[in-house]
Amino acid sequence: MHEETTAGRREGVRGESFTLEDLPGAVTDPEICGAYAADASGLSRVPDAVVRPQSEDEVRELLRVCSARGIAVTPQGLRSSTTGASVPARGIVVSLERMARVLSIDPQRRVVVAEPGIVASEFKARVREAGLFYPVDPTSEAECTLGGTVACNASGSRTYRYGPTRGYVRALRVVLADGSVREVRRISSDKNSTGYAGLQNPVDIWIGSEGTLGVVTQVELDLLLLPPGVFGALAFFRDWRAAVGFVQAADASRRVSTASGKAGLRPRCLELFDHGSLDLVRPDAGGLRIPAAAGAAVFFEEEVSTEESLSAMERWYAAIEEAEGLADDTVVAQSEAEQAELKRLRHALPAGMNERGARAVSNGGRKVSTDFAVPLDKLPQMMEEAYTIVREIFGGFHVAYGHAGNGHPHFNLLAEDAAGLTKAREAARRMAERALDLGGTMAAEHGIGKVKSALYRRLYPVWLVEASLGIKRALDPQGILSPGNIFGEDEI
Repeated sequence: MHEETTAGRREGVRGESFTLEDLPGAVTDPEICGAYAADASGLSRVPDAVVRPQSEDEVRELLRVCSARGIAVTPQGLRSSTTGASVPARGIVVSLERMARVLSIDPQRRVVVAEPGIVASEFKARVREAGLFYPVDPTSEAECTLGGTVACNASGSRTYRYGPTRGYVRALRVVLADGSVREVRRISSDKNSTGYAGLQNPVDIWIGSEGTLGVVTQVELDLLLLPPGVFGALAFFRDWRAAVGFVQAADASRRVSTASGKAGLRPRCLELFDHGSLDLVRPDAGGLRIPAAAGAAVFFEEEVSTEESLSAMERWYAAIEEAEGLADDTVVAQSEAEQAELKRLRHALPAGMNERGARAVSNGGRKVSTDFAVPLDKLPQMMEEAYTIVREIFGGFHVAYGHAGNGHPHFNLLAEDAAGLTKAREAARRMAERALDLGGTMAAEHGIGKVKSALYRRLYPVWLVEASLGIKRALDPQGILSPGNIFGEDEI
């Protein structure tokens, strides 16, 4: 995909008497359209027009007209996608940024209803003001919308304990391609044997559908009570193998303590930094000391009351020492300010790689990131092979970091030019194939978008792709919604 000028274009419009300016709320100014052309993937294409509705009725009318005229529509949040899902392959963009209200919070039932355009971090803050907790915490939560998290079934570091977005969605209001509205609600019964398991809760079809089945206009979510307290820490190790061994030991301790009720480690996240990641964030570390001997680190959090925090931390120190970590260098964050600083450092990793990748676009390069996940017991083998693949096929600057507790580290490869991009793509393909061989997945939280669509078609069974396309065709027979996402022809 590439950027192009769209002034005066009317691609996909049926009928000579109709122009894009006739669309309700459409803006065709090239400068404004250009602001909606790219996302964090490095892909870019200027839309033919941008529409920024403020209500469901406006979305309905827009899709009714677009359906009648055969105009492709790509929904957007804040364009933080790393897979090109919010870049329009053709047609117009519908930005939901102006539909950003929290409509209701019910503290007794612990349920919230909100519009899709609200920034995820702002949404979580509003929920917290009501004494409640929404645990889904994508790294880009300050740069993504609630609707975007539904569109790709977003996760984050705390997914290790709490699971991804899907588990909290009670209901959605969705405008279909023809402008009709559906409200889909999760069945609350404990038992259900109605038809195919994948369709027994229809709300699940839209979660992770990346804008290909409809435009979400309202989200109803379950919430949790605020935890009594939390501390975080950054533990250092001499290499990634020792760090992953520590993650596996912490996971085993959590499972035993949860099953038995006895004291043990109870992390809510286990996040890996490899050697390259530590080198990348050192300039942003501020007063936080990263020891020279550290070749990897693990960031973890545990929810405990103030009275329990000391004994809990003692258990963690013992586990770090047992894993031959650099226990004396461990950084502990108990106050909110200290925890925010560790979180800032964690978020500096993808931000730094995104910036480097953006600078490489003019030379035909970009950042290529993996999203594979494997069973935790297979993680050491997967990482060993992944580093070998990167070294032998790509050979350029790379870092690995992320959700080790879920067997889900992100390998980020910085392709400096077109030749490097070809090599990075091949390395990413090889890693995805190997993850599937080990019983994992190629896309654990970012979705498929356009960047991984060819890989999806290549690596997954034809019958599965065709069955998914059958649902797409039933709900969007003209194929006007987010063309290119999931099933498109674009290479990674």
